[in-house]
Amino acid sequence: MSEHLITLESLPSASDFYALYWNRQPFFVQGAIPEADFENLIAAEELAGLALEDEPQSRMVKTAPDYKDWSCHYGPFSEDDFAEIGDENWSLLVQNVEQFHPETSALLRHFTFAPRWLMDDVMVGYSAQGGSVGPHMDSYHVFIVQGQGQRHWKVARHGTTDPVYVDGMDLKLLKGGFDGDEIIMACGDVLYVPPTFAHEGTTLEDALTFSVGFLGPKFSELLSSYGQYLAECEDSDQRYVGEGLDIQSAGFDISPATVGTLQDTLVKQLKGKNFTTWLVEFFTESSHEDFGAYTEREDTLSAAAFKVALEDGASLIKPAYVKFAITGSADGGFVLGFDSQSFTCGSDLMPLVRALMGEQAVDARAFSEHLEFLRELYNHQALEFT
Repeated sequence: MSEHLITLESLPSASDFYALYWNRQPFFVQGAIPEADFENLIAAEELAGLALEDEPQSRMVKTAPDYKDWSCHYGPFSEDDFAEIGDENWSLLVQNVEQFHPETSALLRHFTFAPRWLMDDVMVGYSAQGGSVGPHMDSYHVFIVQGQGQRHWKVARHGTTDPVYVDGMDLKLLKGGFDGDEIIMACGDVLYVPPTFAHEGTTLEDALTFSVGFLGPKFSELLSSYGQYLAECEDSDQRYVGEGLDIQSAGFDISPATVGTLQDTLVKQLKGKNFTTWLVEFFTESSHEDFGAYTEREDTLSAAAFKVALEDGASLIKPAYVKFAITGSADGGFVLGFDSQSFTCGSDLMPLVRALMGEQAVDARAFSEHLEFLRELYNHQALEFT
């Protein structure tokens, strides 16, 4: 066990997490997740099956003694690819597994202290003995959760601001490696790695690893998306008409006062109510191109049928793979985002939404005055019956 890497007895509280670790330093928790909780998560054979399909984003990394002999190939793969890969020194990585295998999303319930609205995906990797993706650093926060098998991990003690990569590779591997602490992870262990902290995992025995990633957008993405949102809101997408121009802006000159006016105008848009509505929609968009469409389920329920189902004792639950985002509004209520759509809600709906975000079965009869709201969420696949 490393003498430098912080080792906790359990996953941290929310207050400790943001005060001590988020964006600051890695930590390791041995046995953080009970082995029983892995029973319904995706298995190695199912992961390989996903990699045969067109929709999931998958890649296979083959290691070698010399970096120049490493290879990285992208799916979909064939059964022959798996037959030819051998028994060691390779890894299969599949993105967005929580969407393709919903049971795997149950793993997210262990990370309620993290900003779930920033959650990008659950990547799952199967690796044979010796398998690795090399020394690297990420732009996202990641909780590495060990399933079956064992892996040796090395983690940097500090973030890297000027990484140097090995030339001529599809993989961005850190040239010369890095200094850090070393641990061995077994089933149920969790390692948190903030952005820019180098890390490297190597498989000691055939292993299944779950990586829960939290990724923030680039500012250019925020501005572009909000601009597109305003373009779709005709009343809010006002044109600049040059109000206040004077002789200093004659010809080709843009006066300092005009620059200030345009900046103030943009800031005013960012402080408007449209920004809050757009924000919860933006952060609930899927990171995968095949998800994120606000579509009704094929078997939608009428108000009468929905009420009957609840009267028969059915409860409702928000699946863990469904992303919500909420933020307060100026009138004392709040805005709920789901699947790139938004709902403006009164404060009376907050107890219900909080209960749903707890991802435990909710008896809707206790919220009978909000059945239409629940029905709309159900019909758009945000909720399921238990």
